[in-house]
Amino acid sequence: MNKLHWNTLILDGSLPDELILDQNDTSYRLVFASLPQSLRNKIRE
Repeated sequence: MNKLHWNTLILDGSLPDELILDQNDTSYRLVFASLPQSLRNKIRE
């Protein structure tokens, strides 16, 4: 796997929950946008 665009978050309580959730949402949106349209449509159903 290409780890060029990976971020590592240490979940030891030092990061605000909002930052963790924002990073997760951003990652999901980027991956979702890269999927073929037909697969995005299936996931939305």
